[in-house]
Amino acid sequence: MSEREPRLTPRWLNTAVLLISAVGIAYQIVLMRVFSIAQWHHFASMIISIAMLGFGASGAALALLKTPLKGREAGALRFSAALLTVSLVACYALSQRVPFETYQLVSQPNQIWNLLALYVVLAVPFFLISTCITIAFFLAPGNVARVYFFSMAGSGLGALGVVGLLYLAHPVRGPYILAGVSGLALALLTLDARRRSSLAGAALLLIAMAAGVTRPAPVRVSEYKGLSYAKQLPDAKILGEWHSPMSVITAVSSEQIRETPGQISNYPMAQLGELPEQVALYFDAGAASPVNRFTGDLDPFAYLDYVTSALPYRLVEAPKTLVIGPGGGTNVLGALYHGAGRVVAVEVDPRVFDVVQTQLGDFAGGLYDRPDVTPVIGEGRGFLQSSEETYDLIQIPSLGSFTASTAGVQALSESYFYTVEAVRLQLSRLTPDGVLAITVWLKTPARDALKMVATVVEACEQSGIEEPGNHLAFIRSWNNATIVVSRAPMSANRVEAVRAFCRDRMFDLCYCPGIRPEEANRYTLLDEPVYYAFTEGVLDPTRRESVYRDSLFYVRPATDDRPHFFRFLKWSALPRLIRDLGAEWIPFVEWGYLTLVATILQGLLASAVFILLPLIVLARGPSRSGAKRWVFVYFAALGLAYMALEMGFIQRVMLFLAYPVYSVAVVLTSFLFFSGLGSLFASRCKPGATAPVGWAVLAIALLTAAYAAFLPGAFKAWAGWSDAVKIIASVFLLSPLAFAMGIPFPMGLQRVSDDHPALLPWAWGINGCASVTGATLATLVTVHLGFRVLFLLAVLTYTAAFLAIRRLGAGDSHT
Repeated sequence: MSEREPRLTPRWLNTAVLLISAVGIAYQIVLMRVFSIAQWHHFASMIISIAMLGFGASGAALALLKTPLKGREAGALRFSAALLTVSLVACYALSQRVPFETYQLVSQPNQIWNLLALYVVLAVPFFLISTCITIAFFLAPGNVARVYFFSMAGSGLGALGVVGLLYLAHPVRGPYILAGVSGLALALLTLDARRRSSLAGAALLLIAMAAGVTRPAPVRVSEYKGLSYAKQLPDAKILGEWHSPMSVITAVSSEQIRETPGQISNYPMAQLGELPEQVALYFDAGAASPVNRFTGDLDPFAYLDYVTSALPYRLVEAPKTLVIGPGGGTNVLGALYHGAGRVVAVEVDPRVFDVVQTQLGDFAGGLYDRPDVTPVIGEGRGFLQSSEETYDLIQIPSLGSFTASTAGVQALSESYFYTVEAVRLQLSRLTPDGVLAITVWLKTPARDALKMVATVVEACEQSGIEEPGNHLAFIRSWNNATIVVSRAPMSANRVEAVRAFCRDRMFDLCYCPGIRPEEANRYTLLDEPVYYAFTEGVLDPTRRESVYRDSLFYVRPATDDRPHFFRFLKWSALPRLIRDLGAEWIPFVEWGYLTLVATILQGLLASAVFILLPLIVLARGPSRSGAKRWVFVYFAALGLAYMALEMGFIQRVMLFLAYPVYSVAVVLTSFLFFSGLGSLFASRCKPGATAPVGWAVLAIALLTAAYAAFLPGAFKAWAGWSDAVKIIASVFLLSPLAFAMGIPFPMGLQRVSDDHPALLPWAWGINGCASVTGATLATLVTVHLGFRVLFLLAVLTYTAAFLAIRRLGAGDSHT
């Protein structure tokens, strides 16, 4: 540091690093919420990949600029913090002007460039965050592990704090509030400068927060989402908007809004009347759940007997009914109309009941206040696991919106309620004569309903039902299907009731016990009776594998190990898909999945341009080829392995915590904070030692194997706990693994700092480069191979890192 350079005390430096690191993680989670609103999915892997791109590019840039920065580090840190404060707001606002549409990713090639533009624009704040932290390493060369601890601890606190922030503020205000926190860090960095620049930090803080309070840049919602369509109605009126970490709920009224749970078939409107007035609740601008005008009279809801989901009420009388995901209450009204004695409505979003009962209370007529309706806040699977209560009917409405389903944008969405294990649980909560009814949207060519039938059949077999075909009924309309499975074999009366319902309502019978081929495909005609043929094939254990293998899409049942129910693309069948459909194959591909592939490719491209290219230029400097080789292997392996476990546990813990934002926050908090503690432990180890890394890798391997075996049972046993207790339990469980994962990276950094200081930013950049692709590759592995394979690959990669640092140490002895 030069004599003119103002001094930075460790206290203010460490506090600033903590705040800036907290901003970095919180900004990632805010962007995930923004993407959920804009594009159907949180794209957590892509956001984390973008962050790692910024981190890696920063390391490469600082490697090139290390000599010009020498002696000016404190000033560069303050300047970077000032730019960060501005960029948090500016880059968010600019990203909302990029016309990216997931649905057009293949049909319009320019969308690739829009996605790349988002990638680069949103990487800028993370570039500056990493720059601040790396310069802090320069300013504390003998105490890298301590600075690293404050960085990791700040990241953990940021992940935890942003959940509280999202309860208090809409996601669009998040970037502005975080800019205020960054401005506070800038003010702390200027306290020792004895300049008026501290006033600049305070001014930036106030300006950023004031901008967030007044006019934050709105989220650019996809034109294909339900709220975008609703706003185009001539008399559309937004009645209110409510937010939480789970979703943003928007209530819209219009005379033209008439949402129904699937096609209404053969409904005599002249005799039974028009559909009641509705207010549509849009969740994250996507799926709509209607709130019906209700005065206590159930007659206006006769139309709910003309949808496929009404079938189970022909099989059970006055059932005690469990409705999963009731939303605005349409399916609750359907149960009451059909004479349900009691309705238990389990809703995952806690704001829904408040909106329906309080904000729209007069309109909804106190639906959830009725004595025969019991509203329960909770995740459906967790609720079933926490209670032994049984039901005559468990009703599972269609997941998501019809638009999202047909667009295939949910391909990356984890759905633990549509797995074999989940259906087994649902069946176990039925009374001896009870029925389970699952309704799904249909796509063409057939996919969703086929996969659901396969899931139900395999769940029945694993539940001890030897002849699933005797327990199954399957009907469809043109846009949705209902699958009913009975705990007991279907009697002749029930089978006849299924046939009569299809005749009266003009629904197509896809399967029931004793079905004849000519009974299928009567009303909404298809070229072939594909639903009937598939069900017959899956019910025959000798043909099942060939049916799965020959299908045009991936229709094997989802499991807890591979919970991506909406992933249907099968690469081996792509040539046949193109051959059979010609140019029309494009609309039938899952865009969410292709977005992941595109993200991986552009992440590799961006990493090559912004990280690898500068490092290649750097490599022309003084020769340290042996050290560079092992530094590359070591830090690349750590980046890939850390991201693999982090992304894997984010998806795995989602089964336990239900809410994506909770899972992301808890896993990031646990991994980052306890990894920081691991770094403190590493700082006390003997310089140059590799044994702690070996012990850490062994601990990672053993803990990962233990979690793979132990967590499913633990999550099942603890499902009934409150959210707060679940969060504490998750942090406690993950802390030992995170502690071990925090040891290898700072020990490697310290070794490079001691022996090869010019390679310190190079190591940081390589780690970031590997992390860019590691985050998205981890998601791709879980989609195709499952969590067990992902965890095994992560352990093997950590082992490779251990071998690399031993070679790095061996190489040092020759220099």
